[in-house]
Amino acid sequence: MSGTGSRDGTSQRRWQRGDQMLWTYTNPTHPGLYDQRPVTVIADDEKHLAVWLESGTRMLHQVLADGSGIRTADGPARFGAPRAQGLKRWQGPGIVAVFQPGADYSVWYFATPSGRRDSFYINLEEPFTRFDRGILTSDHVLDIVVDAQGRYQLKDEDELEFARAAGMFSDEKAARIRSAADSAIEDIRAWTFPFDSDYPDFRPDPAWPMPELPAAATWDFES
Repeated sequence: MSGTGSRDGTSQRRWQRGDQMLWTYTNPTHPGLYDQRPVTVIADDEKHLAVWLESGTRMLHQVLADGSGIRTADGPARFGAPRAQGLKRWQGPGIVAVFQPGADYSVWYFATPSGRRDSFYINLEEPFTRFDRGILTSDHVLDIVVDAQGRYQLKDEDELEFARAAGMFSDEKAARIRSAADSAIEDIRAWTFPFDSDYPDFRPDPAWPMPELPAAATWDFES
């Protein structure tokens, strides 16, 4: 993996507040390509890992083979068409992302007009694993959007079907992803951790430097 080092399945090293690490998504349909975000650690304990993604951070992402955005492709081609490695900057306000050991989703906190980060994006994904410089997971396409009042709705159900049709997920895997979404909705309704945490009021330390991609990172297109 370019710029990420080797996975260490035996190490349970925890990061300290202010450490920099790499939040990385792999894609079994497109091996060798990554979505990789340099982030700063907020907390890392037995309950959760929380990281801060600063606005303007340079990050790796996947694009179509001609450099255009993935969502410009239609239907199953959005997931099955050839891809390349892209580079872009994170747009909009910074976000807090929370990962829980063994969980099938992460929770991203987005700023709202109130000034708080109390709009939540539930990203369905593989439970994260650690490697020497960060964490690895794989996106499951289906997502849940939750507003400040706790109202929620599923997002990208059509894309989950496109991914299944493209062979990215089997019927069984797609069913497990939907089941994981149901479990996440139960957590939202119960307003369990991390929804009941103080992260909506989080403010990053102004002394934290902007994290950078590894020097060995490479890409084909920059936007």
